Amino acid sequence: MLSTVQQKEIIQRLITSNHIQKGNKVMIDVQGEVNNFVNEIIKEIYNRGALPYLRTYKTKHIKELIMGSSEESLKLWLDQELYRLKNMDVYIGIKSHENLYEFEDIPKDKLSLYNRRFLNPYQHAYLMKENWTLLQYPTYGMAQLAKIGSTELVDTYYKASTFNYEKLKRDVIPLQRLMNNTNTVEIKSPNTNLTFSMKRIGNYLCDCKYNIPDGEIFSAPIKETVEGYIHFNCITSLNGELLEDVFLEFKNGKVISFKSRNQDTLHRIISTDEGSQYIGEFGIGLNPYIKKPLNNLLFDEKMFGSLHLALGQAFPMAYNGNESSIHVDFILNQQKEYGGGELFFDGELIRKDGLFIPEELQQLNYLMEGEN
Repeated sequence: MLSTVQQKEIIQRLITSNHIQKGNKVMIDVQGEVNNFVNEIIKEIYNRGALPYLRTYKTKHIKELIMGSSEESLKLWLDQELYRLKNMDVYIGIKSHENLYEFEDIPKDKLSLYNRRFLNPYQHAYLMKENWTLLQYPTYGMAQLAKIGSTELVDTYYKASTFNYEKLKRDVIPLQRLMNNTNTVEIKSPNTNLTFSMKRIGNYLCDCKYNIPDGEIFSAPIKETVEGYIHFNCITSLNGELLEDVFLEFKNGKVISFKSRNQDTLHRIISTDEGSQYIGEFGIGLNPYIKKPLNNLLFDEKMFGSLHLALGQAFPMAYNGNESSIHVDFILNQQKEYGGGELFFDGELIRKDGLFIPEELQQLNYLMEGEN
């Protein structure tokens, strides 16, 4: 779907963000069909004097592996992949899905086994590497799920992936300082009233290193301080399963009740382990070119005017001590047309209906203007 020029610009971002240089061993992990795009990545890795390694699976083959899987087969698969992964300096994960419902007819027990015994530990392994990037390649299936035309999807994807992240780094500094000095966070929206402390946890700006597209800043709550309830109004797509209208209630940091249109899947997530019942991330979306939900997690968590919380593993850049074999994001869009909402830091209104209120933060409302 992307033009040759668009592909080349995004590939340059991909190579640069991972600091790929001579002698680096680079794993390209592909699920789906992105032949020309991957060929260009391989060429550019060679141009840098680095060593590419390609792992590629068609979705239908992964599906067949899951359908017949057992504890033994998944252990074999995982052991081999972890061996390959540990010898790599850089991990690049690319997904290209024409049908995001492809896993819908896999028996739930098989899908759960695959997630627990293969996918979750595999993801955990590459997320712990110093250099990694996940990229979702645009497809007609993505456009269909987002309920937009393919031209609009490509335009959104390209602009969101290549906008001036250096400008974002400059303009976000006051927000970083504010977050560093904040104790109590309050989130208020329809059917949402949640509080927690993030004192001394720190924060991290995602500026096109780990995801393409990117554009968020995240921290994490002090684990046991999360209190109240929250309704997430965006879809979470998790390994072929869709979670809609997720509602979580917390006491002393732990999930004490939950609801979703897909209750069984949400129950499996929350009951994965002890850490899956606690929050490991709090993020704020800042990408000005992602203006509405696309029903794709890698996009929607960067959506301007949104925020997200993740159940499970905390990232080392904002570590709150929560350990889990999963990390699942849930997104609340606070733009006015989606119900609105307010975000408070230590009682001060920071954002209302998706727009930043304090004067020192208002430049974040205009990231598209004056890019240079």
